[in-house]
Amino acid sequence: MQKLWNKNFTILSIGSFISALGSAVAGISFGILIYLETHSPLLLAAFTITNIIPRVIANFLVGPFVDRHSRVKMIYMLDFFYTAVFAVIALVLFTGYFNVIVFMGVAAFLGVTDTIYQTAFMSLFPETVPKGQHSKAYSISSLIWPISAALMAPIATFFIQTFPSYGVAILMSFNAVTFLITASMETFIKVEETLNQNPIEKFQFIQDIKEGVSYYKKERGILGIGILFMAFSFVYAASDLLRMPFFQESSIYNLNHFAFLISAGSIGRIIGGVIHYTFKLEKKNKFKIALAVYFTVEILDAILLFTPFAMMVVFTFIVGVLSVTSFNIRMSATQTYIPSEKRGRVNSVQSLLWNVGAILGTLILGIIAEYTTIGYQYLILGSAIVSITAIFLVPVRMKEDFKKIYNVDV
Repeated sequence: MQKLWNKNFTILSIGSFISALGSAVAGISFGILIYLETHSPLLLAAFTITNIIPRVIANFLVGPFVDRHSRVKMIYMLDFFYTAVFAVIALVLFTGYFNVIVFMGVAAFLGVTDTIYQTAFMSLFPETVPKGQHSKAYSISSLIWPISAALMAPIATFFIQTFPSYGVAILMSFNAVTFLITASMETFIKVEETLNQNPIEKFQFIQDIKEGVSYYKKERGILGIGILFMAFSFVYAASDLLRMPFFQESSIYNLNHFAFLISAGSIGRIIGGVIHYTFKLEKKNKFKIALAVYFTVEILDAILLFTPFAMMVVFTFIVGVLSVTSFNIRMSATQTYIPSEKRGRVNSVQSLLWNVGAILGTLILGIIAEYTTIGYQYLILGSAIVSITAIFLVPVRMKEDFKKIYNVDV
């Protein structure tokens, strides 16, 4: 068996970690900046939606394009581009300028470019992993974001609260630097990419989309996974939207508590990633484990804000550990199951479904939060009905289709 840490996998993983450090502070900073400037859950929801809607539109275009062009070049060219974009954003913020409409436009633009990047990255990643090492590889991948978030969440809130005038600008500058380092590293990736080599004919783009759709007709399990995670995205979007305002508006909590929870969840993900890197799940049990994880995570997330803070930390840590289990089983199974030449189109449709769920969750809960006095914790609890119902309707009812994908040796 070939070693996992070959040149390409090492560059892609380390580069992703470096850029994730910047992306973590940028993601946290943007949301806090919008809410502190507007104090409106609806405007925060609108900001989020303006980032997601372009992703939905781009998903129709990205899949066929990614399947026909070098994913390596797309990744490092976009990272160089992000370097310039976030450098400009930092300079603008240093001047003290803020306009919510302008920043919504920036969010929309980044939604398009990020869709291209994520689809290309998801399609390239399996190509850098030796056969038989995919479970370990996705364990490493699952560590990148949580380590970044654990390290950067308290740093981000510290800068924002200590330097209210230019803390976000400093963080955006840091983000630009991380993208520059990552892009420079990624230019050294050399991999034989398996692309869609079918002749390009008139209206080929439409034909490529039809091939992607027909794949879902044959593979009910892949479609079921997309629908299930669309429901999960609905609930995650509600939680992401309302959890930070809950702490900001609380009389007993503040943003430092919010950052501490992010770190607790991230540490849980780190522990979970190490466990999956060290131990391999028996293939016959993967579906059962995934199903148990789905129920547990949704229930703990739903009741989280009703518990004392110490219990919040414990629950968030547990959710972090279990989320890595879900990610590892799903990603290592689906990305090896889907043929490489179709991976871009299938991944783009999966992203489309998840983004639709996120839009609905953000919009519906944002409107309710803005125009009612219902507590944010009650809104998050109510939204969990969607995800828990989806678990019963999809994987429980389609268990044989899910087992065919999940219960494999990767």
